[in-house]
Amino acid sequence: MQNKSVWIEMHRWSFACLPGVIFNYAQELELDIEDIGIFTALFYTLEQSHPLYSCGITVGQVLQFCPILSKQKLSRKLTRLEQMGAIKVHKGSGSFTDKVISLEPLMDKLEIMVARDHPRIDVNRDNADMQQTSEQAEHLLDEYRERIVQLELELEEEKEKKLVDLSGKKSNAFKKVADFISKKTGNLMSVKMSNELHKWLDEMGFTPEFLLCMLELCFERQIFNPRDISKIARDLKEYSISTVEGLEMYFKSYVDSEKFTALRLNQFDPDVIDFGNNTGIDMSASARKRVYYKWRYDWGFSHAMIMKAGEIMCQRTRNGGLEYIDSVLNNWMSKEIRRVEDADKELQEYKQKNKNERIAGSGASKKGITRTASSEYEIYVPPGSLEEFKTKV
Repeated sequence: MQNKSVWIEMHRWSFACLPGVIFNYAQELELDIEDIGIFTALFYTLEQSHPLYSCGITVGQVLQFCPILSKQKLSRKLTRLEQMGAIKVHKGSGSFTDKVISLEPLMDKLEIMVARDHPRIDVNRDNADMQQTSEQAEHLLDEYRERIVQLELELEEEKEKKLVDLSGKKSNAFKKVADFISKKTGNLMSVKMSNELHKWLDEMGFTPEFLLCMLELCFERQIFNPRDISKIARDLKEYSISTVEGLEMYFKSYVDSEKFTALRLNQFDPDVIDFGNNTGIDMSASARKRVYYKWRYDWGFSHAMIMKAGEIMCQRTRNGGLEYIDSVLNNWMSKEIRRVEDADKELQEYKQKNKNERIAGSGASKKGITRTASSEYEIYVPPGSLEEFKTKV
């Protein structure tokens, strides 16, 4: 008997009813699921309070019949619905609970939409009503158009803001890693290293912090070649290594092995081959490749500068080798000479200085002058031609 009484009491409270037409036009009215929940609470309050003798329902009534709603949430949602033109909130005696909520704006919108989609419903209305409905529909369409324009502008601003933020983050990340590389190597970052760094950040998606750990482990092992570092980065990406422990295990298990060292020195490198072809030095030996990589990555010289030093070696010596080139590059490094133009200028100044010293020297014989003049005449002879001369002799 008690259970039946409980069910009777539950039915006496009735059910929360919401017109289904709201669901049908929710998207066009720009209503989300929380808005529909608020309208359900408003219609339930309307059913329970019977306020037909007055206009609308009060906020206090809504809070009484729907205690799940808080004042803060209800206030926020009512403000949103009023801005959308779905309800009208009238000020009461001053307190929030005395404010009166009117649902007439929602009903007006629904009436226009239903009449628009079902024109035969009001076929018997007079022309005045038809004109009024048409004006209201046109006004509603104008509101929708204006709203669409505003949303498009907001969306465009949001996209631009995200692009600026993303660009700033990428720029800061690149600068952070680039500064670390320059500090560790003692030289400005090369173009090739810069290109590889963009790949590590953009294509592989590594964070700056992870790259700093990876590069620290590479530099500790004297690995400065961007191609070698990129090979390590590709392995880390392929095997999804993203922790410091995983990095240390990878380097100890693979990079520190003789197999990796041999592979790194024996891999195809067009710059090394180009240097060997132009100087006549056999660069197939791993030890000689290490010397080239020392100039290229430890000392930070470009391939063009190394080729220039090789050209000078071929001009000034008969049986010169890597030692002579090493001394030339070491001299340039001490003088901060990093461009081919600066190297040419330094050579011309050196020649002019020697020439002036010889001219100023007293007691120079004609023979001595002739010998000096001939010593000033220098020409670059390709190594292949030198070998032909030797065989003919």
